[in-house]
Amino acid sequence: MKHYKNCVEEVLEAILFAQKKAKKDDCHTSCQQSINDLIGEKRVKKNTIPFLLYCGCEPFKGTGVATYSCHSKKEKIKCIHTHIFKIKELNKDCAVLELLEFKSDLKDKHPKHCHSKHGSACHQLDHKDLDDLVGTGICITVDLSCFCAITCLPAVHL
Repeated sequence: MKHYKNCVEEVLEAILFAQKKAKKDDCHTSCQQSINDLIGEKRVKKNTIPFLLYCGCEPFKGTGVATYSCHSKKEKIKCIHTHIFKIKELNKDCAVLELLEFKSDLKDKHPKHCHSKHGSACHQLDHKDLDDLVGTGICITVDLSCFCAITCLPAVHL
């Protein structure tokens, strides 16, 4: 077992390991329970452990952009804000995270959780169906030394 300066990095490494192990089939909530669910003997094909990161006392909100075209040949930009992530890579003290969203929020042109007044992680998560969580394909690189805590959601199949 490696020794880490940062326990968030240790949990992310365990999540990444479990996700890679789950991909061999192709492509009470705690991080340990989610990891066990992902690599356990159950026949449910789960491949992702979504999680939230914390900077101090506040959940971290990642922002990224996607492009799309709708009924015209012009490409437009859509800004995605989320508190929910999937680990993609670990490289020393940095991690590449994919931004995750709920299908209903991606369809909404002005999701309520994007505005500062309603920007809490709980507002984004409350009353949502975990099975509606989807990858956005948008990745960001973060410095793990900026985070002091992690909360895992139950393992899912994206």
